[in-house]
Amino acid sequence: MGKPIKITKEHLKEAKREFEEMLSSLKLSDGKISFSKTFGGNEEKTSVYFTSEAWVKMVALIHEFTDEVAWHGLAERSKKPDGYIIYDILVYPQEVSGSTVNTDQEKYQIWLMEHEDEVFNNIRMQGHSHVNMGVTPSAVDTNLYEKILDQLEDSMFYIFMVWNKKFESYTKIYDLQSNILYENDDIEVRLLDTGIGLDSFIANAKDMVSKKSYTAYNPNNWSGGRYSGHTFNSEIYDKNSKKGKEKTKVDGDKYSRSGVRSFDHLDYYEDDNSIYNLFRGGN
Repeated sequence: MGKPIKITKEHLKEAKREFEEMLSSLKLSDGKISFSKTFGGNEEKTSVYFTSEAWVKMVALIHEFTDEVAWHGLAERSKKPDGYIIYDILVYPQEVSGSTVNTDQEKYQIWLMEHEDEVFNNIRMQGHSHVNMGVTPSAVDTNLYEKILDQLEDSMFYIFMVWNKKFESYTKIYDLQSNILYENDDIEVRLLDTGIGLDSFIANAKDMVSKKSYTAYNPNNWSGGRYSGHTFNSEIYDKNSKKGKEKTKVDGDKYSRSGVRSFDHLDYYEDDNSIYNLFRGGN
């Protein structure tokens, strides 16, 4: 659920009304007043799209660095598809450890100024990795978010991301133009299908792949020497055939006594005194 970033006149009126209602019935025990107000959002959601080039670069950083690493993304608004497109990844000067990323501000400013306006003006994303940790932003992260938010103009947006080596992610978007804060569940992260047919490839792949289902073995299903939880048919040697050369269909529901969950993989067996006896109950 998107949340407001800037306080509108309507928000101000709502907060004043609730504050006055609280004061009218408040009894002070220590002469202090505490008031908290959460502004409701809307059901609007959005998407962040990576071009294949940007995605490969980011994945390579997450995979190849054993310590944390940070990067910027060049991003722009997109109407079709609706949302934001990250089309390139840039790594800026930094000093890292297994759990921290620190930036030398002087070197960082020099690095920024080296870029042309087309690049500089589209640095609208900051991401970094958490190596073997979750992706919840730290206090240092949230402090950075607040500092960058203070620098944004009313027409701007900014995307923050945290990833780890399990490719879990946390995403937050401040969109000043729409006055909406998107966070995690409000955001779908996708790979932009730029002529490689990715969407159709995934759709076709899903048609090819099905999930195998099993019937769990339950010892309470034993009844009269039969296991009633699963049936199967498998061609095995008949004990009474001539040296196992003749093949006979055997009903697994009738003869199964092993409790094995699935026998679809069974083939013909030459040793009729082992596998066959397991199902027939022979000696």
